[in-house]
Amino acid sequence: MKVAIVGTSNIGALKYAAPRIAQTFPDIEVTFFGLPGGKFDKTRVDGTIFGPDRSDLQLYRLSRRVNGAPQIDLAPFDHILVIGDTFGLPACLFTAIHYDIADWPARNGKPLMSEPAFLSAMDEAIALRTDHLRAQFGALRLHAALAPYPTTGVVPEGPHHQQPYAAMATHPDAARIEEMFHNRLRAALHARDISFVPQPPETVAQPFLTKEPFGIGSQDFRTEGVVLNDHRHMNADFGTSLFTAFAIAIGQAPQI
Repeated sequence: MKVAIVGTSNIGALKYAAPRIAQTFPDIEVTFFGLPGGKFDKTRVDGTIFGPDRSDLQLYRLSRRVNGAPQIDLAPFDHILVIGDTFGLPACLFTAIHYDIADWPARNGKPLMSEPAFLSAMDEAIALRTDHLRAQFGALRLHAALAPYPTTGVVPEGPHHQQPYAAMATHPDAARIEEMFHNRLRAALHARDISFVPQPPETVAQPFLTKEPFGIGSQDFRTEGVVLNDHRHMNADFGTSLFTAFAIAIGQAPQI
């Protein structure tokens, strides 16, 4: 079985887990293709050839340097896993922390928004990104995983502090919002013939935050040996866990 793992810098977690993946799933041949987030957004499929447009020479050269080839033919692959889009999650969380939902008991003295209005805003944010993903890959069938939640290391004030995720650590309805977001995202992806691969539960510290050990020793997917430890990119332990969840979803059990 041939699998293509395509996406943003977040593919690094799986790229550096490749030796473990090969040992645990010897019947799966994995190929990686990625670009930094903003650059990845500019890639498109032409027939079955995916990558930057040849007219964008700078991006074309970057893709060649990072991936060994500027483009990838996705036709030979049995499955394509795309990783790294946030699918509108930050916008949804910013809405959640700036409004009290009128239908819910918790109050923080913020402007009120009804639950239907909140869900409508969530659907709109998700649709923008799921439509973009579908446009990037044409009619190809896909599996998609969210960009990993940042680790709990982004919660304290300091150099790694990151909103809106930090605010969700103490949000009284974080679990409710996470369930709503996953349900809406799964439905939106399904409507576009894309299967959702959720972040493995064993990596999640609490809603919208990853356990800190999974961010330690994360590396730059563009240059092997460059350690990030930025609490946004995950390490090979995370990559192994996510790939295992994906493999099980496509009917492939670990062999050791």
